[in-house]
Amino acid sequence: MNADAVHPWDLWVLHAIDPLAGPDQVRELREARARHYVRERAIVARLLAGDRTPLAGGHRMLTDAPELRQGLVLTLHLGPYQLVLEPFLAAGLVLTLLVNAAAERHLRATSEDLRARLGLPGELRWVVAEAPDAGRQLLRALRGDGPVLAFADGNQGRGGLAETRRRGIPYRLPGREIRVRTGLARLICRTECPVHPVAVRWDEDGRSVAWRRQPTQRWTRRDDPDEVTRLLFDWVFHEIRQTPNEWSYWQMLVETAACFATEPAGGDAAGLRDHDRRAFETCLARAAKTVRVELDAEVAVWPGGILVDSTDDRFFDAAGLRDQDLEPLRAGRPTLAELTDDHGREWVERHVLRLCLLGLARLSGETARAAV
Repeated sequence: MNADAVHPWDLWVLHAIDPLAGPDQVRELREARARHYVRERAIVARLLAGDRTPLAGGHRMLTDAPELRQGLVLTLHLGPYQLVLEPFLAAGLVLTLLVNAAAERHLRATSEDLRARLGLPGELRWVVAEAPDAGRQLLRALRGDGPVLAFADGNQGRGGLAETRRRGIPYRLPGREIRVRTGLARLICRTECPVHPVAVRWDEDGRSVAWRRQPTQRWTRRDDPDEVTRLLFDWVFHEIRQTPNEWSYWQMLVETAACFATEPAGGDAAGLRDHDRRAFETCLARAAKTVRVELDAEVAVWPGGILVDSTDDRFFDAAGLRDQDLEPLRAGRPTLAELTDDHGREWVERHVLRLCLLGLARLSGETARAAV
């Protein structure tokens, strides 16, 4: 496989943030992520060798803003995001991390190991979002002796991302609607705790860490958690758009896309009507030479056997259809007879009928209108 090739999924994901992006932008992001991993390994090596200067900005931030020692610190998977913990632990604080179960498995061992190897005096406590008593643990932590840190773009909890798609509220990005959870906002409004948005990214030379802190926010029980949720994600995606090449959680845009809320990839058309099937069979049997097939959407078959409606963000199993099979439909309006000559009647009865039933294509001509 060509290492420079761009998978359509990657471009589709990027279009959520930048609808006009092309393959070159995907390649640039891919190359930047590779540089990011190299930088991350290099900076950890420097820290373990005793050079703590890359973390000076975080220490200054905490000194200049002592209010960060209490309340909820919101961050996201941007830049060397694991280092967000370091200033709090270096100050000897008890830091509670709210994470989902998968993130805990991924982060806990490495975070605890780095804390021990750097000799940081603070304590890490973990709250897993899926735990039945997660809410009670968070309330206790917010009333306790240190801050709570949460990844605002995690967007998970009990039931995982499937539950996010099912019960989340809609949030509109430039190129797509996603679903987002409101649980964090409900906690913020209920406790009326201070909220401190903090993000890290690489500085210009890629050798140190730049810290960005937004003003502390407070909401109350009178505020609408849905609106607070949208404000939090406004901040999240503002940060991402500043340096999209440093965001590590692009998969979130696939997993929470609103187009998957009721019909996941691999699904099939709902309510296929016998009437439509009979009308198609009538046209094929009586007027194959005059009835034409027209695409009603931008349709493609992506690697992995996925039939894609790019017009309405719908995804189906290709069921053996190939992308090159669609070329005659993209180029013009072939008749049913022409498609039968090229592929055979069985292929037409299977694939052209399915395209029509899925609303991706339609039959045109007098006989077609009469049959319908």
